[in-house]
Amino acid sequence: MAFMAPQRAAGRRLSGPRDAAGVSAPVALPLPRAPAERTRRWAGAGVRGGAAALGTAALGVVVGLSVALVLVAAERPSFLSGPAEHGFPSWMVGPFAGLLPGLPDSPPALQGDLARLLVILGIAWLVATVFANRLPSAVIWAAVIAAQAVLLLGPPLSLTDVFNYLHYGRMHANAGLNPYVSLPLADPADAAYRYSNWHHLPSPYGPLFTLLTEGLAALKLATAYWTWKAIVFAASIGMLAIVAFTAGRLGRSPKRAVAFVGLNPLVLVYGIGGAHNEPLVLLCATAAVALAVVGRDETAEPWWDVGAGACAVLAAGFKPSAALLAPVVVLGCRRRLPALGGAAGAGALVLAVVDLRYGGHLPAAGIQDRLVTPLSIPNTLAALGGQGGETAGDRALAHVALGLAAVAAAGVVAWRRAWLPGAVGFLMLAAVVTLGWTVPWYVWWILPFAALARTQWLTATCVVLSVWLALGAIPQMPKLLHDVGYYPTRSAVGRANHLYTERYLQ
Repeated sequence: MAFMAPQRAAGRRLSGPRDAAGVSAPVALPLPRAPAERTRRWAGAGVRGGAAALGTAALGVVVGLSVALVLVAAERPSFLSGPAEHGFPSWMVGPFAGLLPGLPDSPPALQGDLARLLVILGIAWLVATVFANRLPSAVIWAAVIAAQAVLLLGPPLSLTDVFNYLHYGRMHANAGLNPYVSLPLADPADAAYRYSNWHHLPSPYGPLFTLLTEGLAALKLATAYWTWKAIVFAASIGMLAIVAFTAGRLGRSPKRAVAFVGLNPLVLVYGIGGAHNEPLVLLCATAAVALAVVGRDETAEPWWDVGAGACAVLAAGFKPSAALLAPVVVLGCRRRLPALGGAAGAGALVLAVVDLRYGGHLPAAGIQDRLVTPLSIPNTLAALGGQGGETAGDRALAHVALGLAAVAAAGVVAWRRAWLPGAVGFLMLAAVVTLGWTVPWYVWWILPFAALARTQWLTATCVVLSVWLALGAIPQMPKLLHDVGYYPTRSAVGRANHLYTERYLQ
């Protein structure tokens, strides 16, 4: 019969499988792709390509400006490098020395260039973070590693902290002076003394950190200096690797987390460029959070929680202010008793170092707590309130606020363990905004945990805080404050705060 014959159209078989009666089932033909659909597909590919190009360009800007900054700082002594005021030896300047002999010697122009560089770096940081998912992981990691390595190969940027670190360690190892009791002023013959400036301040750093710097004391100053920079680099990259791993476990974007934490302009210019000790603290703190996250798996061994508690306390062994993290991390672990045991074990280790090596003396955190910078949040609020600056009463209120924040963070993770990264980030934010003494790289304390948090408000806060701290760091800020009628040292309180700070930071 005719209807039983195979049907063909344009050389294609149209009949489908036959049923018991021999009737073939109809088969839907693929329709040709509509021009509008092709246009949308091409437009989407173009958008994705454009996003990838923007992200790549942003990474290139970060690396290029990092190289430019180091070349300028290594050309001649300037405000860019605090230790350069006391000498500019080739071992300190690094391999980029003297590569810009035609650079004009104009401090005002250099100050303006630094402000513009921070603005451009900030924009590039945000663009790279937004479009990070459009880029290969290798490209992001290459840019982060390149930028940080270049900045560490130059002279120390901004302050003299790297030589303060080395001098505190050399005091005990080479001169037999306890850095928690004796002043650096008691050991002026040491090679690091010339380039340091905290000559009237006992060490505010944790015992594990001081013990580490003691281990560098047997080296010549130049060797110890570069060894310390290598430690900073390794700790920073290690911390970023932990952040990327933890982001993946939590369903966040590892690429975006690495870009957000590793390319922040204040982290690069002041944190990495200044070879500060934050990477060691954050390495322990992020490890604590990562171990707690892995320990949530029902098949995980209790040792993950033990490690989480231990790492949280070890962070405090490097910087005392990190002690606030330990209770929050312990409560955020699935097995809280093993976590508490790990914290207790690490605490016993830290106390043993304090007792056996430093005679039971603790860091001079109380002295440092009274230092004041003009644009710290407490000082700004006090000045706006007509007090002229932060007072002892304001400081007490800030301590109460920080204590309440610690209680709130602990309560949150006791209720919802999954909120641990955000709770830690919130606590670190509270620590920064309640400090009377804030410096630009302190935003680093918050960034890793904001990148891991469930909500986006911490991320937005980090952006705003970065802008605020950058304003406090640029050389033009004193003039800008005067232009708006704010003279931090004209009031009695402001003058007293300034004199107190100057007493210890010289």
